[in-house]
Amino acid sequence: MPLYQRGDVRIRYEETGSGFPLLVIPGGGLNSRVSNWQTAVFNAMEEFKHDFRCITMDQRNANGGESVG
Repeated sequence: MPLYQRGDVRIRYEETGSGFPLLVIPGGGLNSRVSNWQTAVFNAMEEFKHDFRCITMDQRNANGGESVG
């Protein structure tokens, strides 16, 4: 689980695939987090990883997420 940290902000993110970067935000609104992809109706990370470098992250302060700040 990679983390980006700068000052008090810490963002948990994951990436898969290669090519042009595509930011995919998991469902859940302010509580969206990487683990939501496991139960999503449509898993964009799996669907697009063969064509793009897919990047996703936990929203900051999402319940059960690891991003803060």
